[in-house]
Amino acid sequence: MESLNRNKIYIDKEAWITLAMVQAGLLNPVDKLMNQKEAKRANEENIYKNGHIPFSFILAPAGRKNEEILKTNPKKIDLYCENKKIGEIDVEEIYEIDPFERVEKIYGTKDYKNYPQVAKTLKRLGRFAIAGDFWVEDTGIQKKTDYTKEQIKNKENVVGMTMHAKPIHRVHEKIMRIAIEKNDVLVVFLIKNLGEEEIPYNLRYKALKEIVDNYFPKHKVLIVPLLNTYIFSGVNEAILDALIAKNFGCNKFIMGQTHKGLGIHYHANHLHSIFDSMDLNIEIETINEYVYCDKCKTIVSVNSCPHGSHHHISYHSDSIFELIKTGLMPPTILMRKEISAKYLAHFYPNRFKNLQKLYYDISPNKGLIEENKEEDFYISLMKLYQTSSLT
Repeated sequence: MESLNRNKIYIDKEAWITLAMVQAGLLNPVDKLMNQKEAKRANEENIYKNGHIPFSFILAPAGRKNEEILKTNPKKIDLYCENKKIGEIDVEEIYEIDPFERVEKIYGTKDYKNYPQVAKTLKRLGRFAIAGDFWVEDTGIQKKTDYTKEQIKNKENVVGMTMHAKPIHRVHEKIMRIAIEKNDVLVVFLIKNLGEEEIPYNLRYKALKEIVDNYFPKHKVLIVPLLNTYIFSGVNEAILDALIAKNFGCNKFIMGQTHKGLGIHYHANHLHSIFDSMDLNIEIETINEYVYCDKCKTIVSVNSCPHGSHHHISYHSDSIFELIKTGLMPPTILMRKEISAKYLAHFYPNRFKNLQKLYYDISPNKGLIEENKEEDFYISLMKLYQTSSLT
């Protein structure tokens, strides 16, 4: 029993999920924990097994007990998370790393004082990395991967995009429509953060699904949750997002020109990005910025609108959410009233003392007594805002 206990290594859920992604093939060509030689080449040349990757894939768990075990050079390691065995590693090599070099490769900086995510990652990084093949219990990732691949297996053009949808607004819809006009299927990877979120994933998912179910052709859009572990938090986010999309089965990937980690710039009158130096074998398309123009009276690309920026209303999710947090309904040119209603009903539950009376006082009715939800009330209220004969 003592020898078995000696080979226990404890990792957190974030590391477990990241290992499960590799096991499901979502970070191909990565298929194992890299040894020192492989990690060095990956960090210096962005190459692993003749494929491009943004940085090395290693496991270097922090903790005094973990370090003591790794110093003994065990040949097999049992992985534990929250006192439960979740996997094993057949150890090929154990080698020392520099945690500061590691975070700089991921985040582009080792300044832990001004970047909380860097400080957080440093705390979970140890000095010794484990190389070798592994297995971990599936966290549901394999099932989602298999389902998605099954849905798109006979489709010629499949495009992917990542989205936080905090909240989903009209420009999100515009980009989605552009995507399905040119392709057979759009896979929306909806970012799901670990831990508590200001806007819960379930709320964002329900809002996105409402739009997909009611305003898009059936079977043209798939929503896939994408767990946001620490590897996606740095300067390589765009590369990793595209890599994930390719390994799900997409042959195209679209993103806005302001996508984190895209590194877009002009040189010699040509648009360049991080993808010019890293070929992932997936077609990348960058989307122009869209705005609402009060002269054109519609959503337009800034590259096609002849009117100046003083006529433009920008679509920033943070600003739209600020309206919602104050209890105001965003105008329908920013987001659909059904989505605003979902958000307000979530953040302001039981807001009205006599909801049914309010609803019947401001809404036309069919003479039937029905139980109405807060969402119904907000939708009726927005319809009144849109009435123009008395304005």
